Amino acid sequence: MSEFTDKLDRAAAAAVCGILQQGGAALITAGFYGLGRSGGGGAGSIGLGAAGLFASSFAGCPDPWNPQQPPTVPVGPPIPLCYEGASEFRVRGLLNGQLNPPVTPLIKMIIGIRMEPAGFPGVNDGLEIAVMEWKQNGGGTGETSFFVGRDDSGNIYGWIQEFIGDPTCQVPSPPPGPQFPPYEYTDVDGCQLTVNFQGFAGTPQGVGPVFQISPSGDQLLRSGPIGGCNFQPVLHYGDPAGGPPDVAPWNPDWDDAPPDDPFPWGPVLDEIAEGIGAAATQEQIDEKFDTPLAEAQYVLNSICEIDPQGNPIQKEVRVAIPDLAPWEAIIARLDALVPLLQGQKNFKQPICNDVKPQGEFRTIGFISDEVSPNGKSRLIKRLRYRSVSGIGLDALIDYWKDFSFDAGPVTVKHRGASWGTITVWAASVDEGKRVIRHAAGEALIDADQVGRWEISGSSSTRLGMPGTMRINTSGGYYWITARDGPTERPIVGTT
Repeated sequence: MSEFTDKLDRAAAAAVCGILQQGGAALITAGFYGLGRSGGGGAGSIGLGAAGLFASSFAGCPDPWNPQQPPTVPVGPPIPLCYEGASEFRVRGLLNGQLNPPVTPLIKMIIGIRMEPAGFPGVNDGLEIAVMEWKQNGGGTGETSFFVGRDDSGNIYGWIQEFIGDPTCQVPSPPPGPQFPPYEYTDVDGCQLTVNFQGFAGTPQGVGPVFQISPSGDQLLRSGPIGGCNFQPVLHYGDPAGGPPDVAPWNPDWDDAPPDDPFPWGPVLDEIAEGIGAAATQEQIDEKFDTPLAEAQYVLNSICEIDPQGNPIQKEVRVAIPDLAPWEAIIARLDALVPLLQGQKNFKQPICNDVKPQGEFRTIGFISDEVSPNGKSRLIKRLRYRSVSGIGLDALIDYWKDFSFDAGPVTVKHRGASWGTITVWAASVDEGKRVIRHAAGEALIDADQVGRWEISGSSSTRLGMPGTMRINTSGGYYWITARDGPTERPIVGTT
């Protein structure tokens, strides 16, 4: 493996120790993506056997996994559902994809789901009982129990939701399994990485964690060569069989996947496992080398040059490349590096001092009033920054709980200050700056005096969806946390 993948492996292994400690008994009932469809595509729970094998692979963690310990993080159902929609609905049991008892009566909403063991240790470890508590339009409540997962005979149990009218989801369920906060990791070379848990993948015989790993804070995508501490976010999957991890580019579309698609990265892992990704890449390379490359022009501009009188002037190095066949065009572009690099040596260079990150992390969760135009669920967004205000969680909730903003296709970022890089998708530039300035008021940052603003957007039709965003209170608590790193219990405030 390369030095870069070794760095990712170390970050992932450190994050796993937090998962084992914070997940506790919830790891047994967590859903997973079945690679090659052998595991039911996430319809089954991990089970005690696979969870125990996963934990034993990381025996070097300071605290061993305790399957009897209650989880210290929020936990969602093993199979995503709409907790409340625009019409009444039933939830029906499934056995190997076919309707099978039980079935709920017509209900208005799901109040909650708790998981219980389905059998004795060593018997049907991949099977759990999901006790669903519900409420009807008339106010009556009740419970229905479902088998969820895979039994020892290979039968797969689950459920399906059937609306009698408008299927628009107003309150989606949390993502499946335990929800772990981001893990901040500092490597042996000083690189700071953020490790975000995305879920599990594998088979009923063994699962591995799936992470998004990216540079932390204002390290993300700095100008300069790509490599070391400066790289695009990546997908990292730990092979439960002990083989080398799978690493692939992170697709930004996965960040906006609807709640009913908890494993948007699953097909990519399938392609890697089956070798499809390599074949597709080779086809794309062959196609590119059959097409001539269009002309290009490279211009290097100075920004620090002055004339003898001290007035700023601009100098430039310009290299023009005509239309050429692919190989000739590549050689011409390599040759262009010589005068461009020499120009960088000749021009006076600006020197910018690095800003040291300061403060405790704040995570503010938003949910839209409206259903996304591109789906049947509401938009979910997260704002994350550092703060040196020192206020507690209650004060932080009071500061944010009544705040709202209009989401949209404009990306507004603030970089270069001690609180990190802050990003907002908003309906306009002014609206995005309003959100960031509100965060800055709590973080004790003057966003117009320190750092810099960056404005951009995306041509993707899946990004930048409009909606009125408010603080997410799904599950009866404010999705607002104030902590520095994932080692502390993620305390939340109830509504």
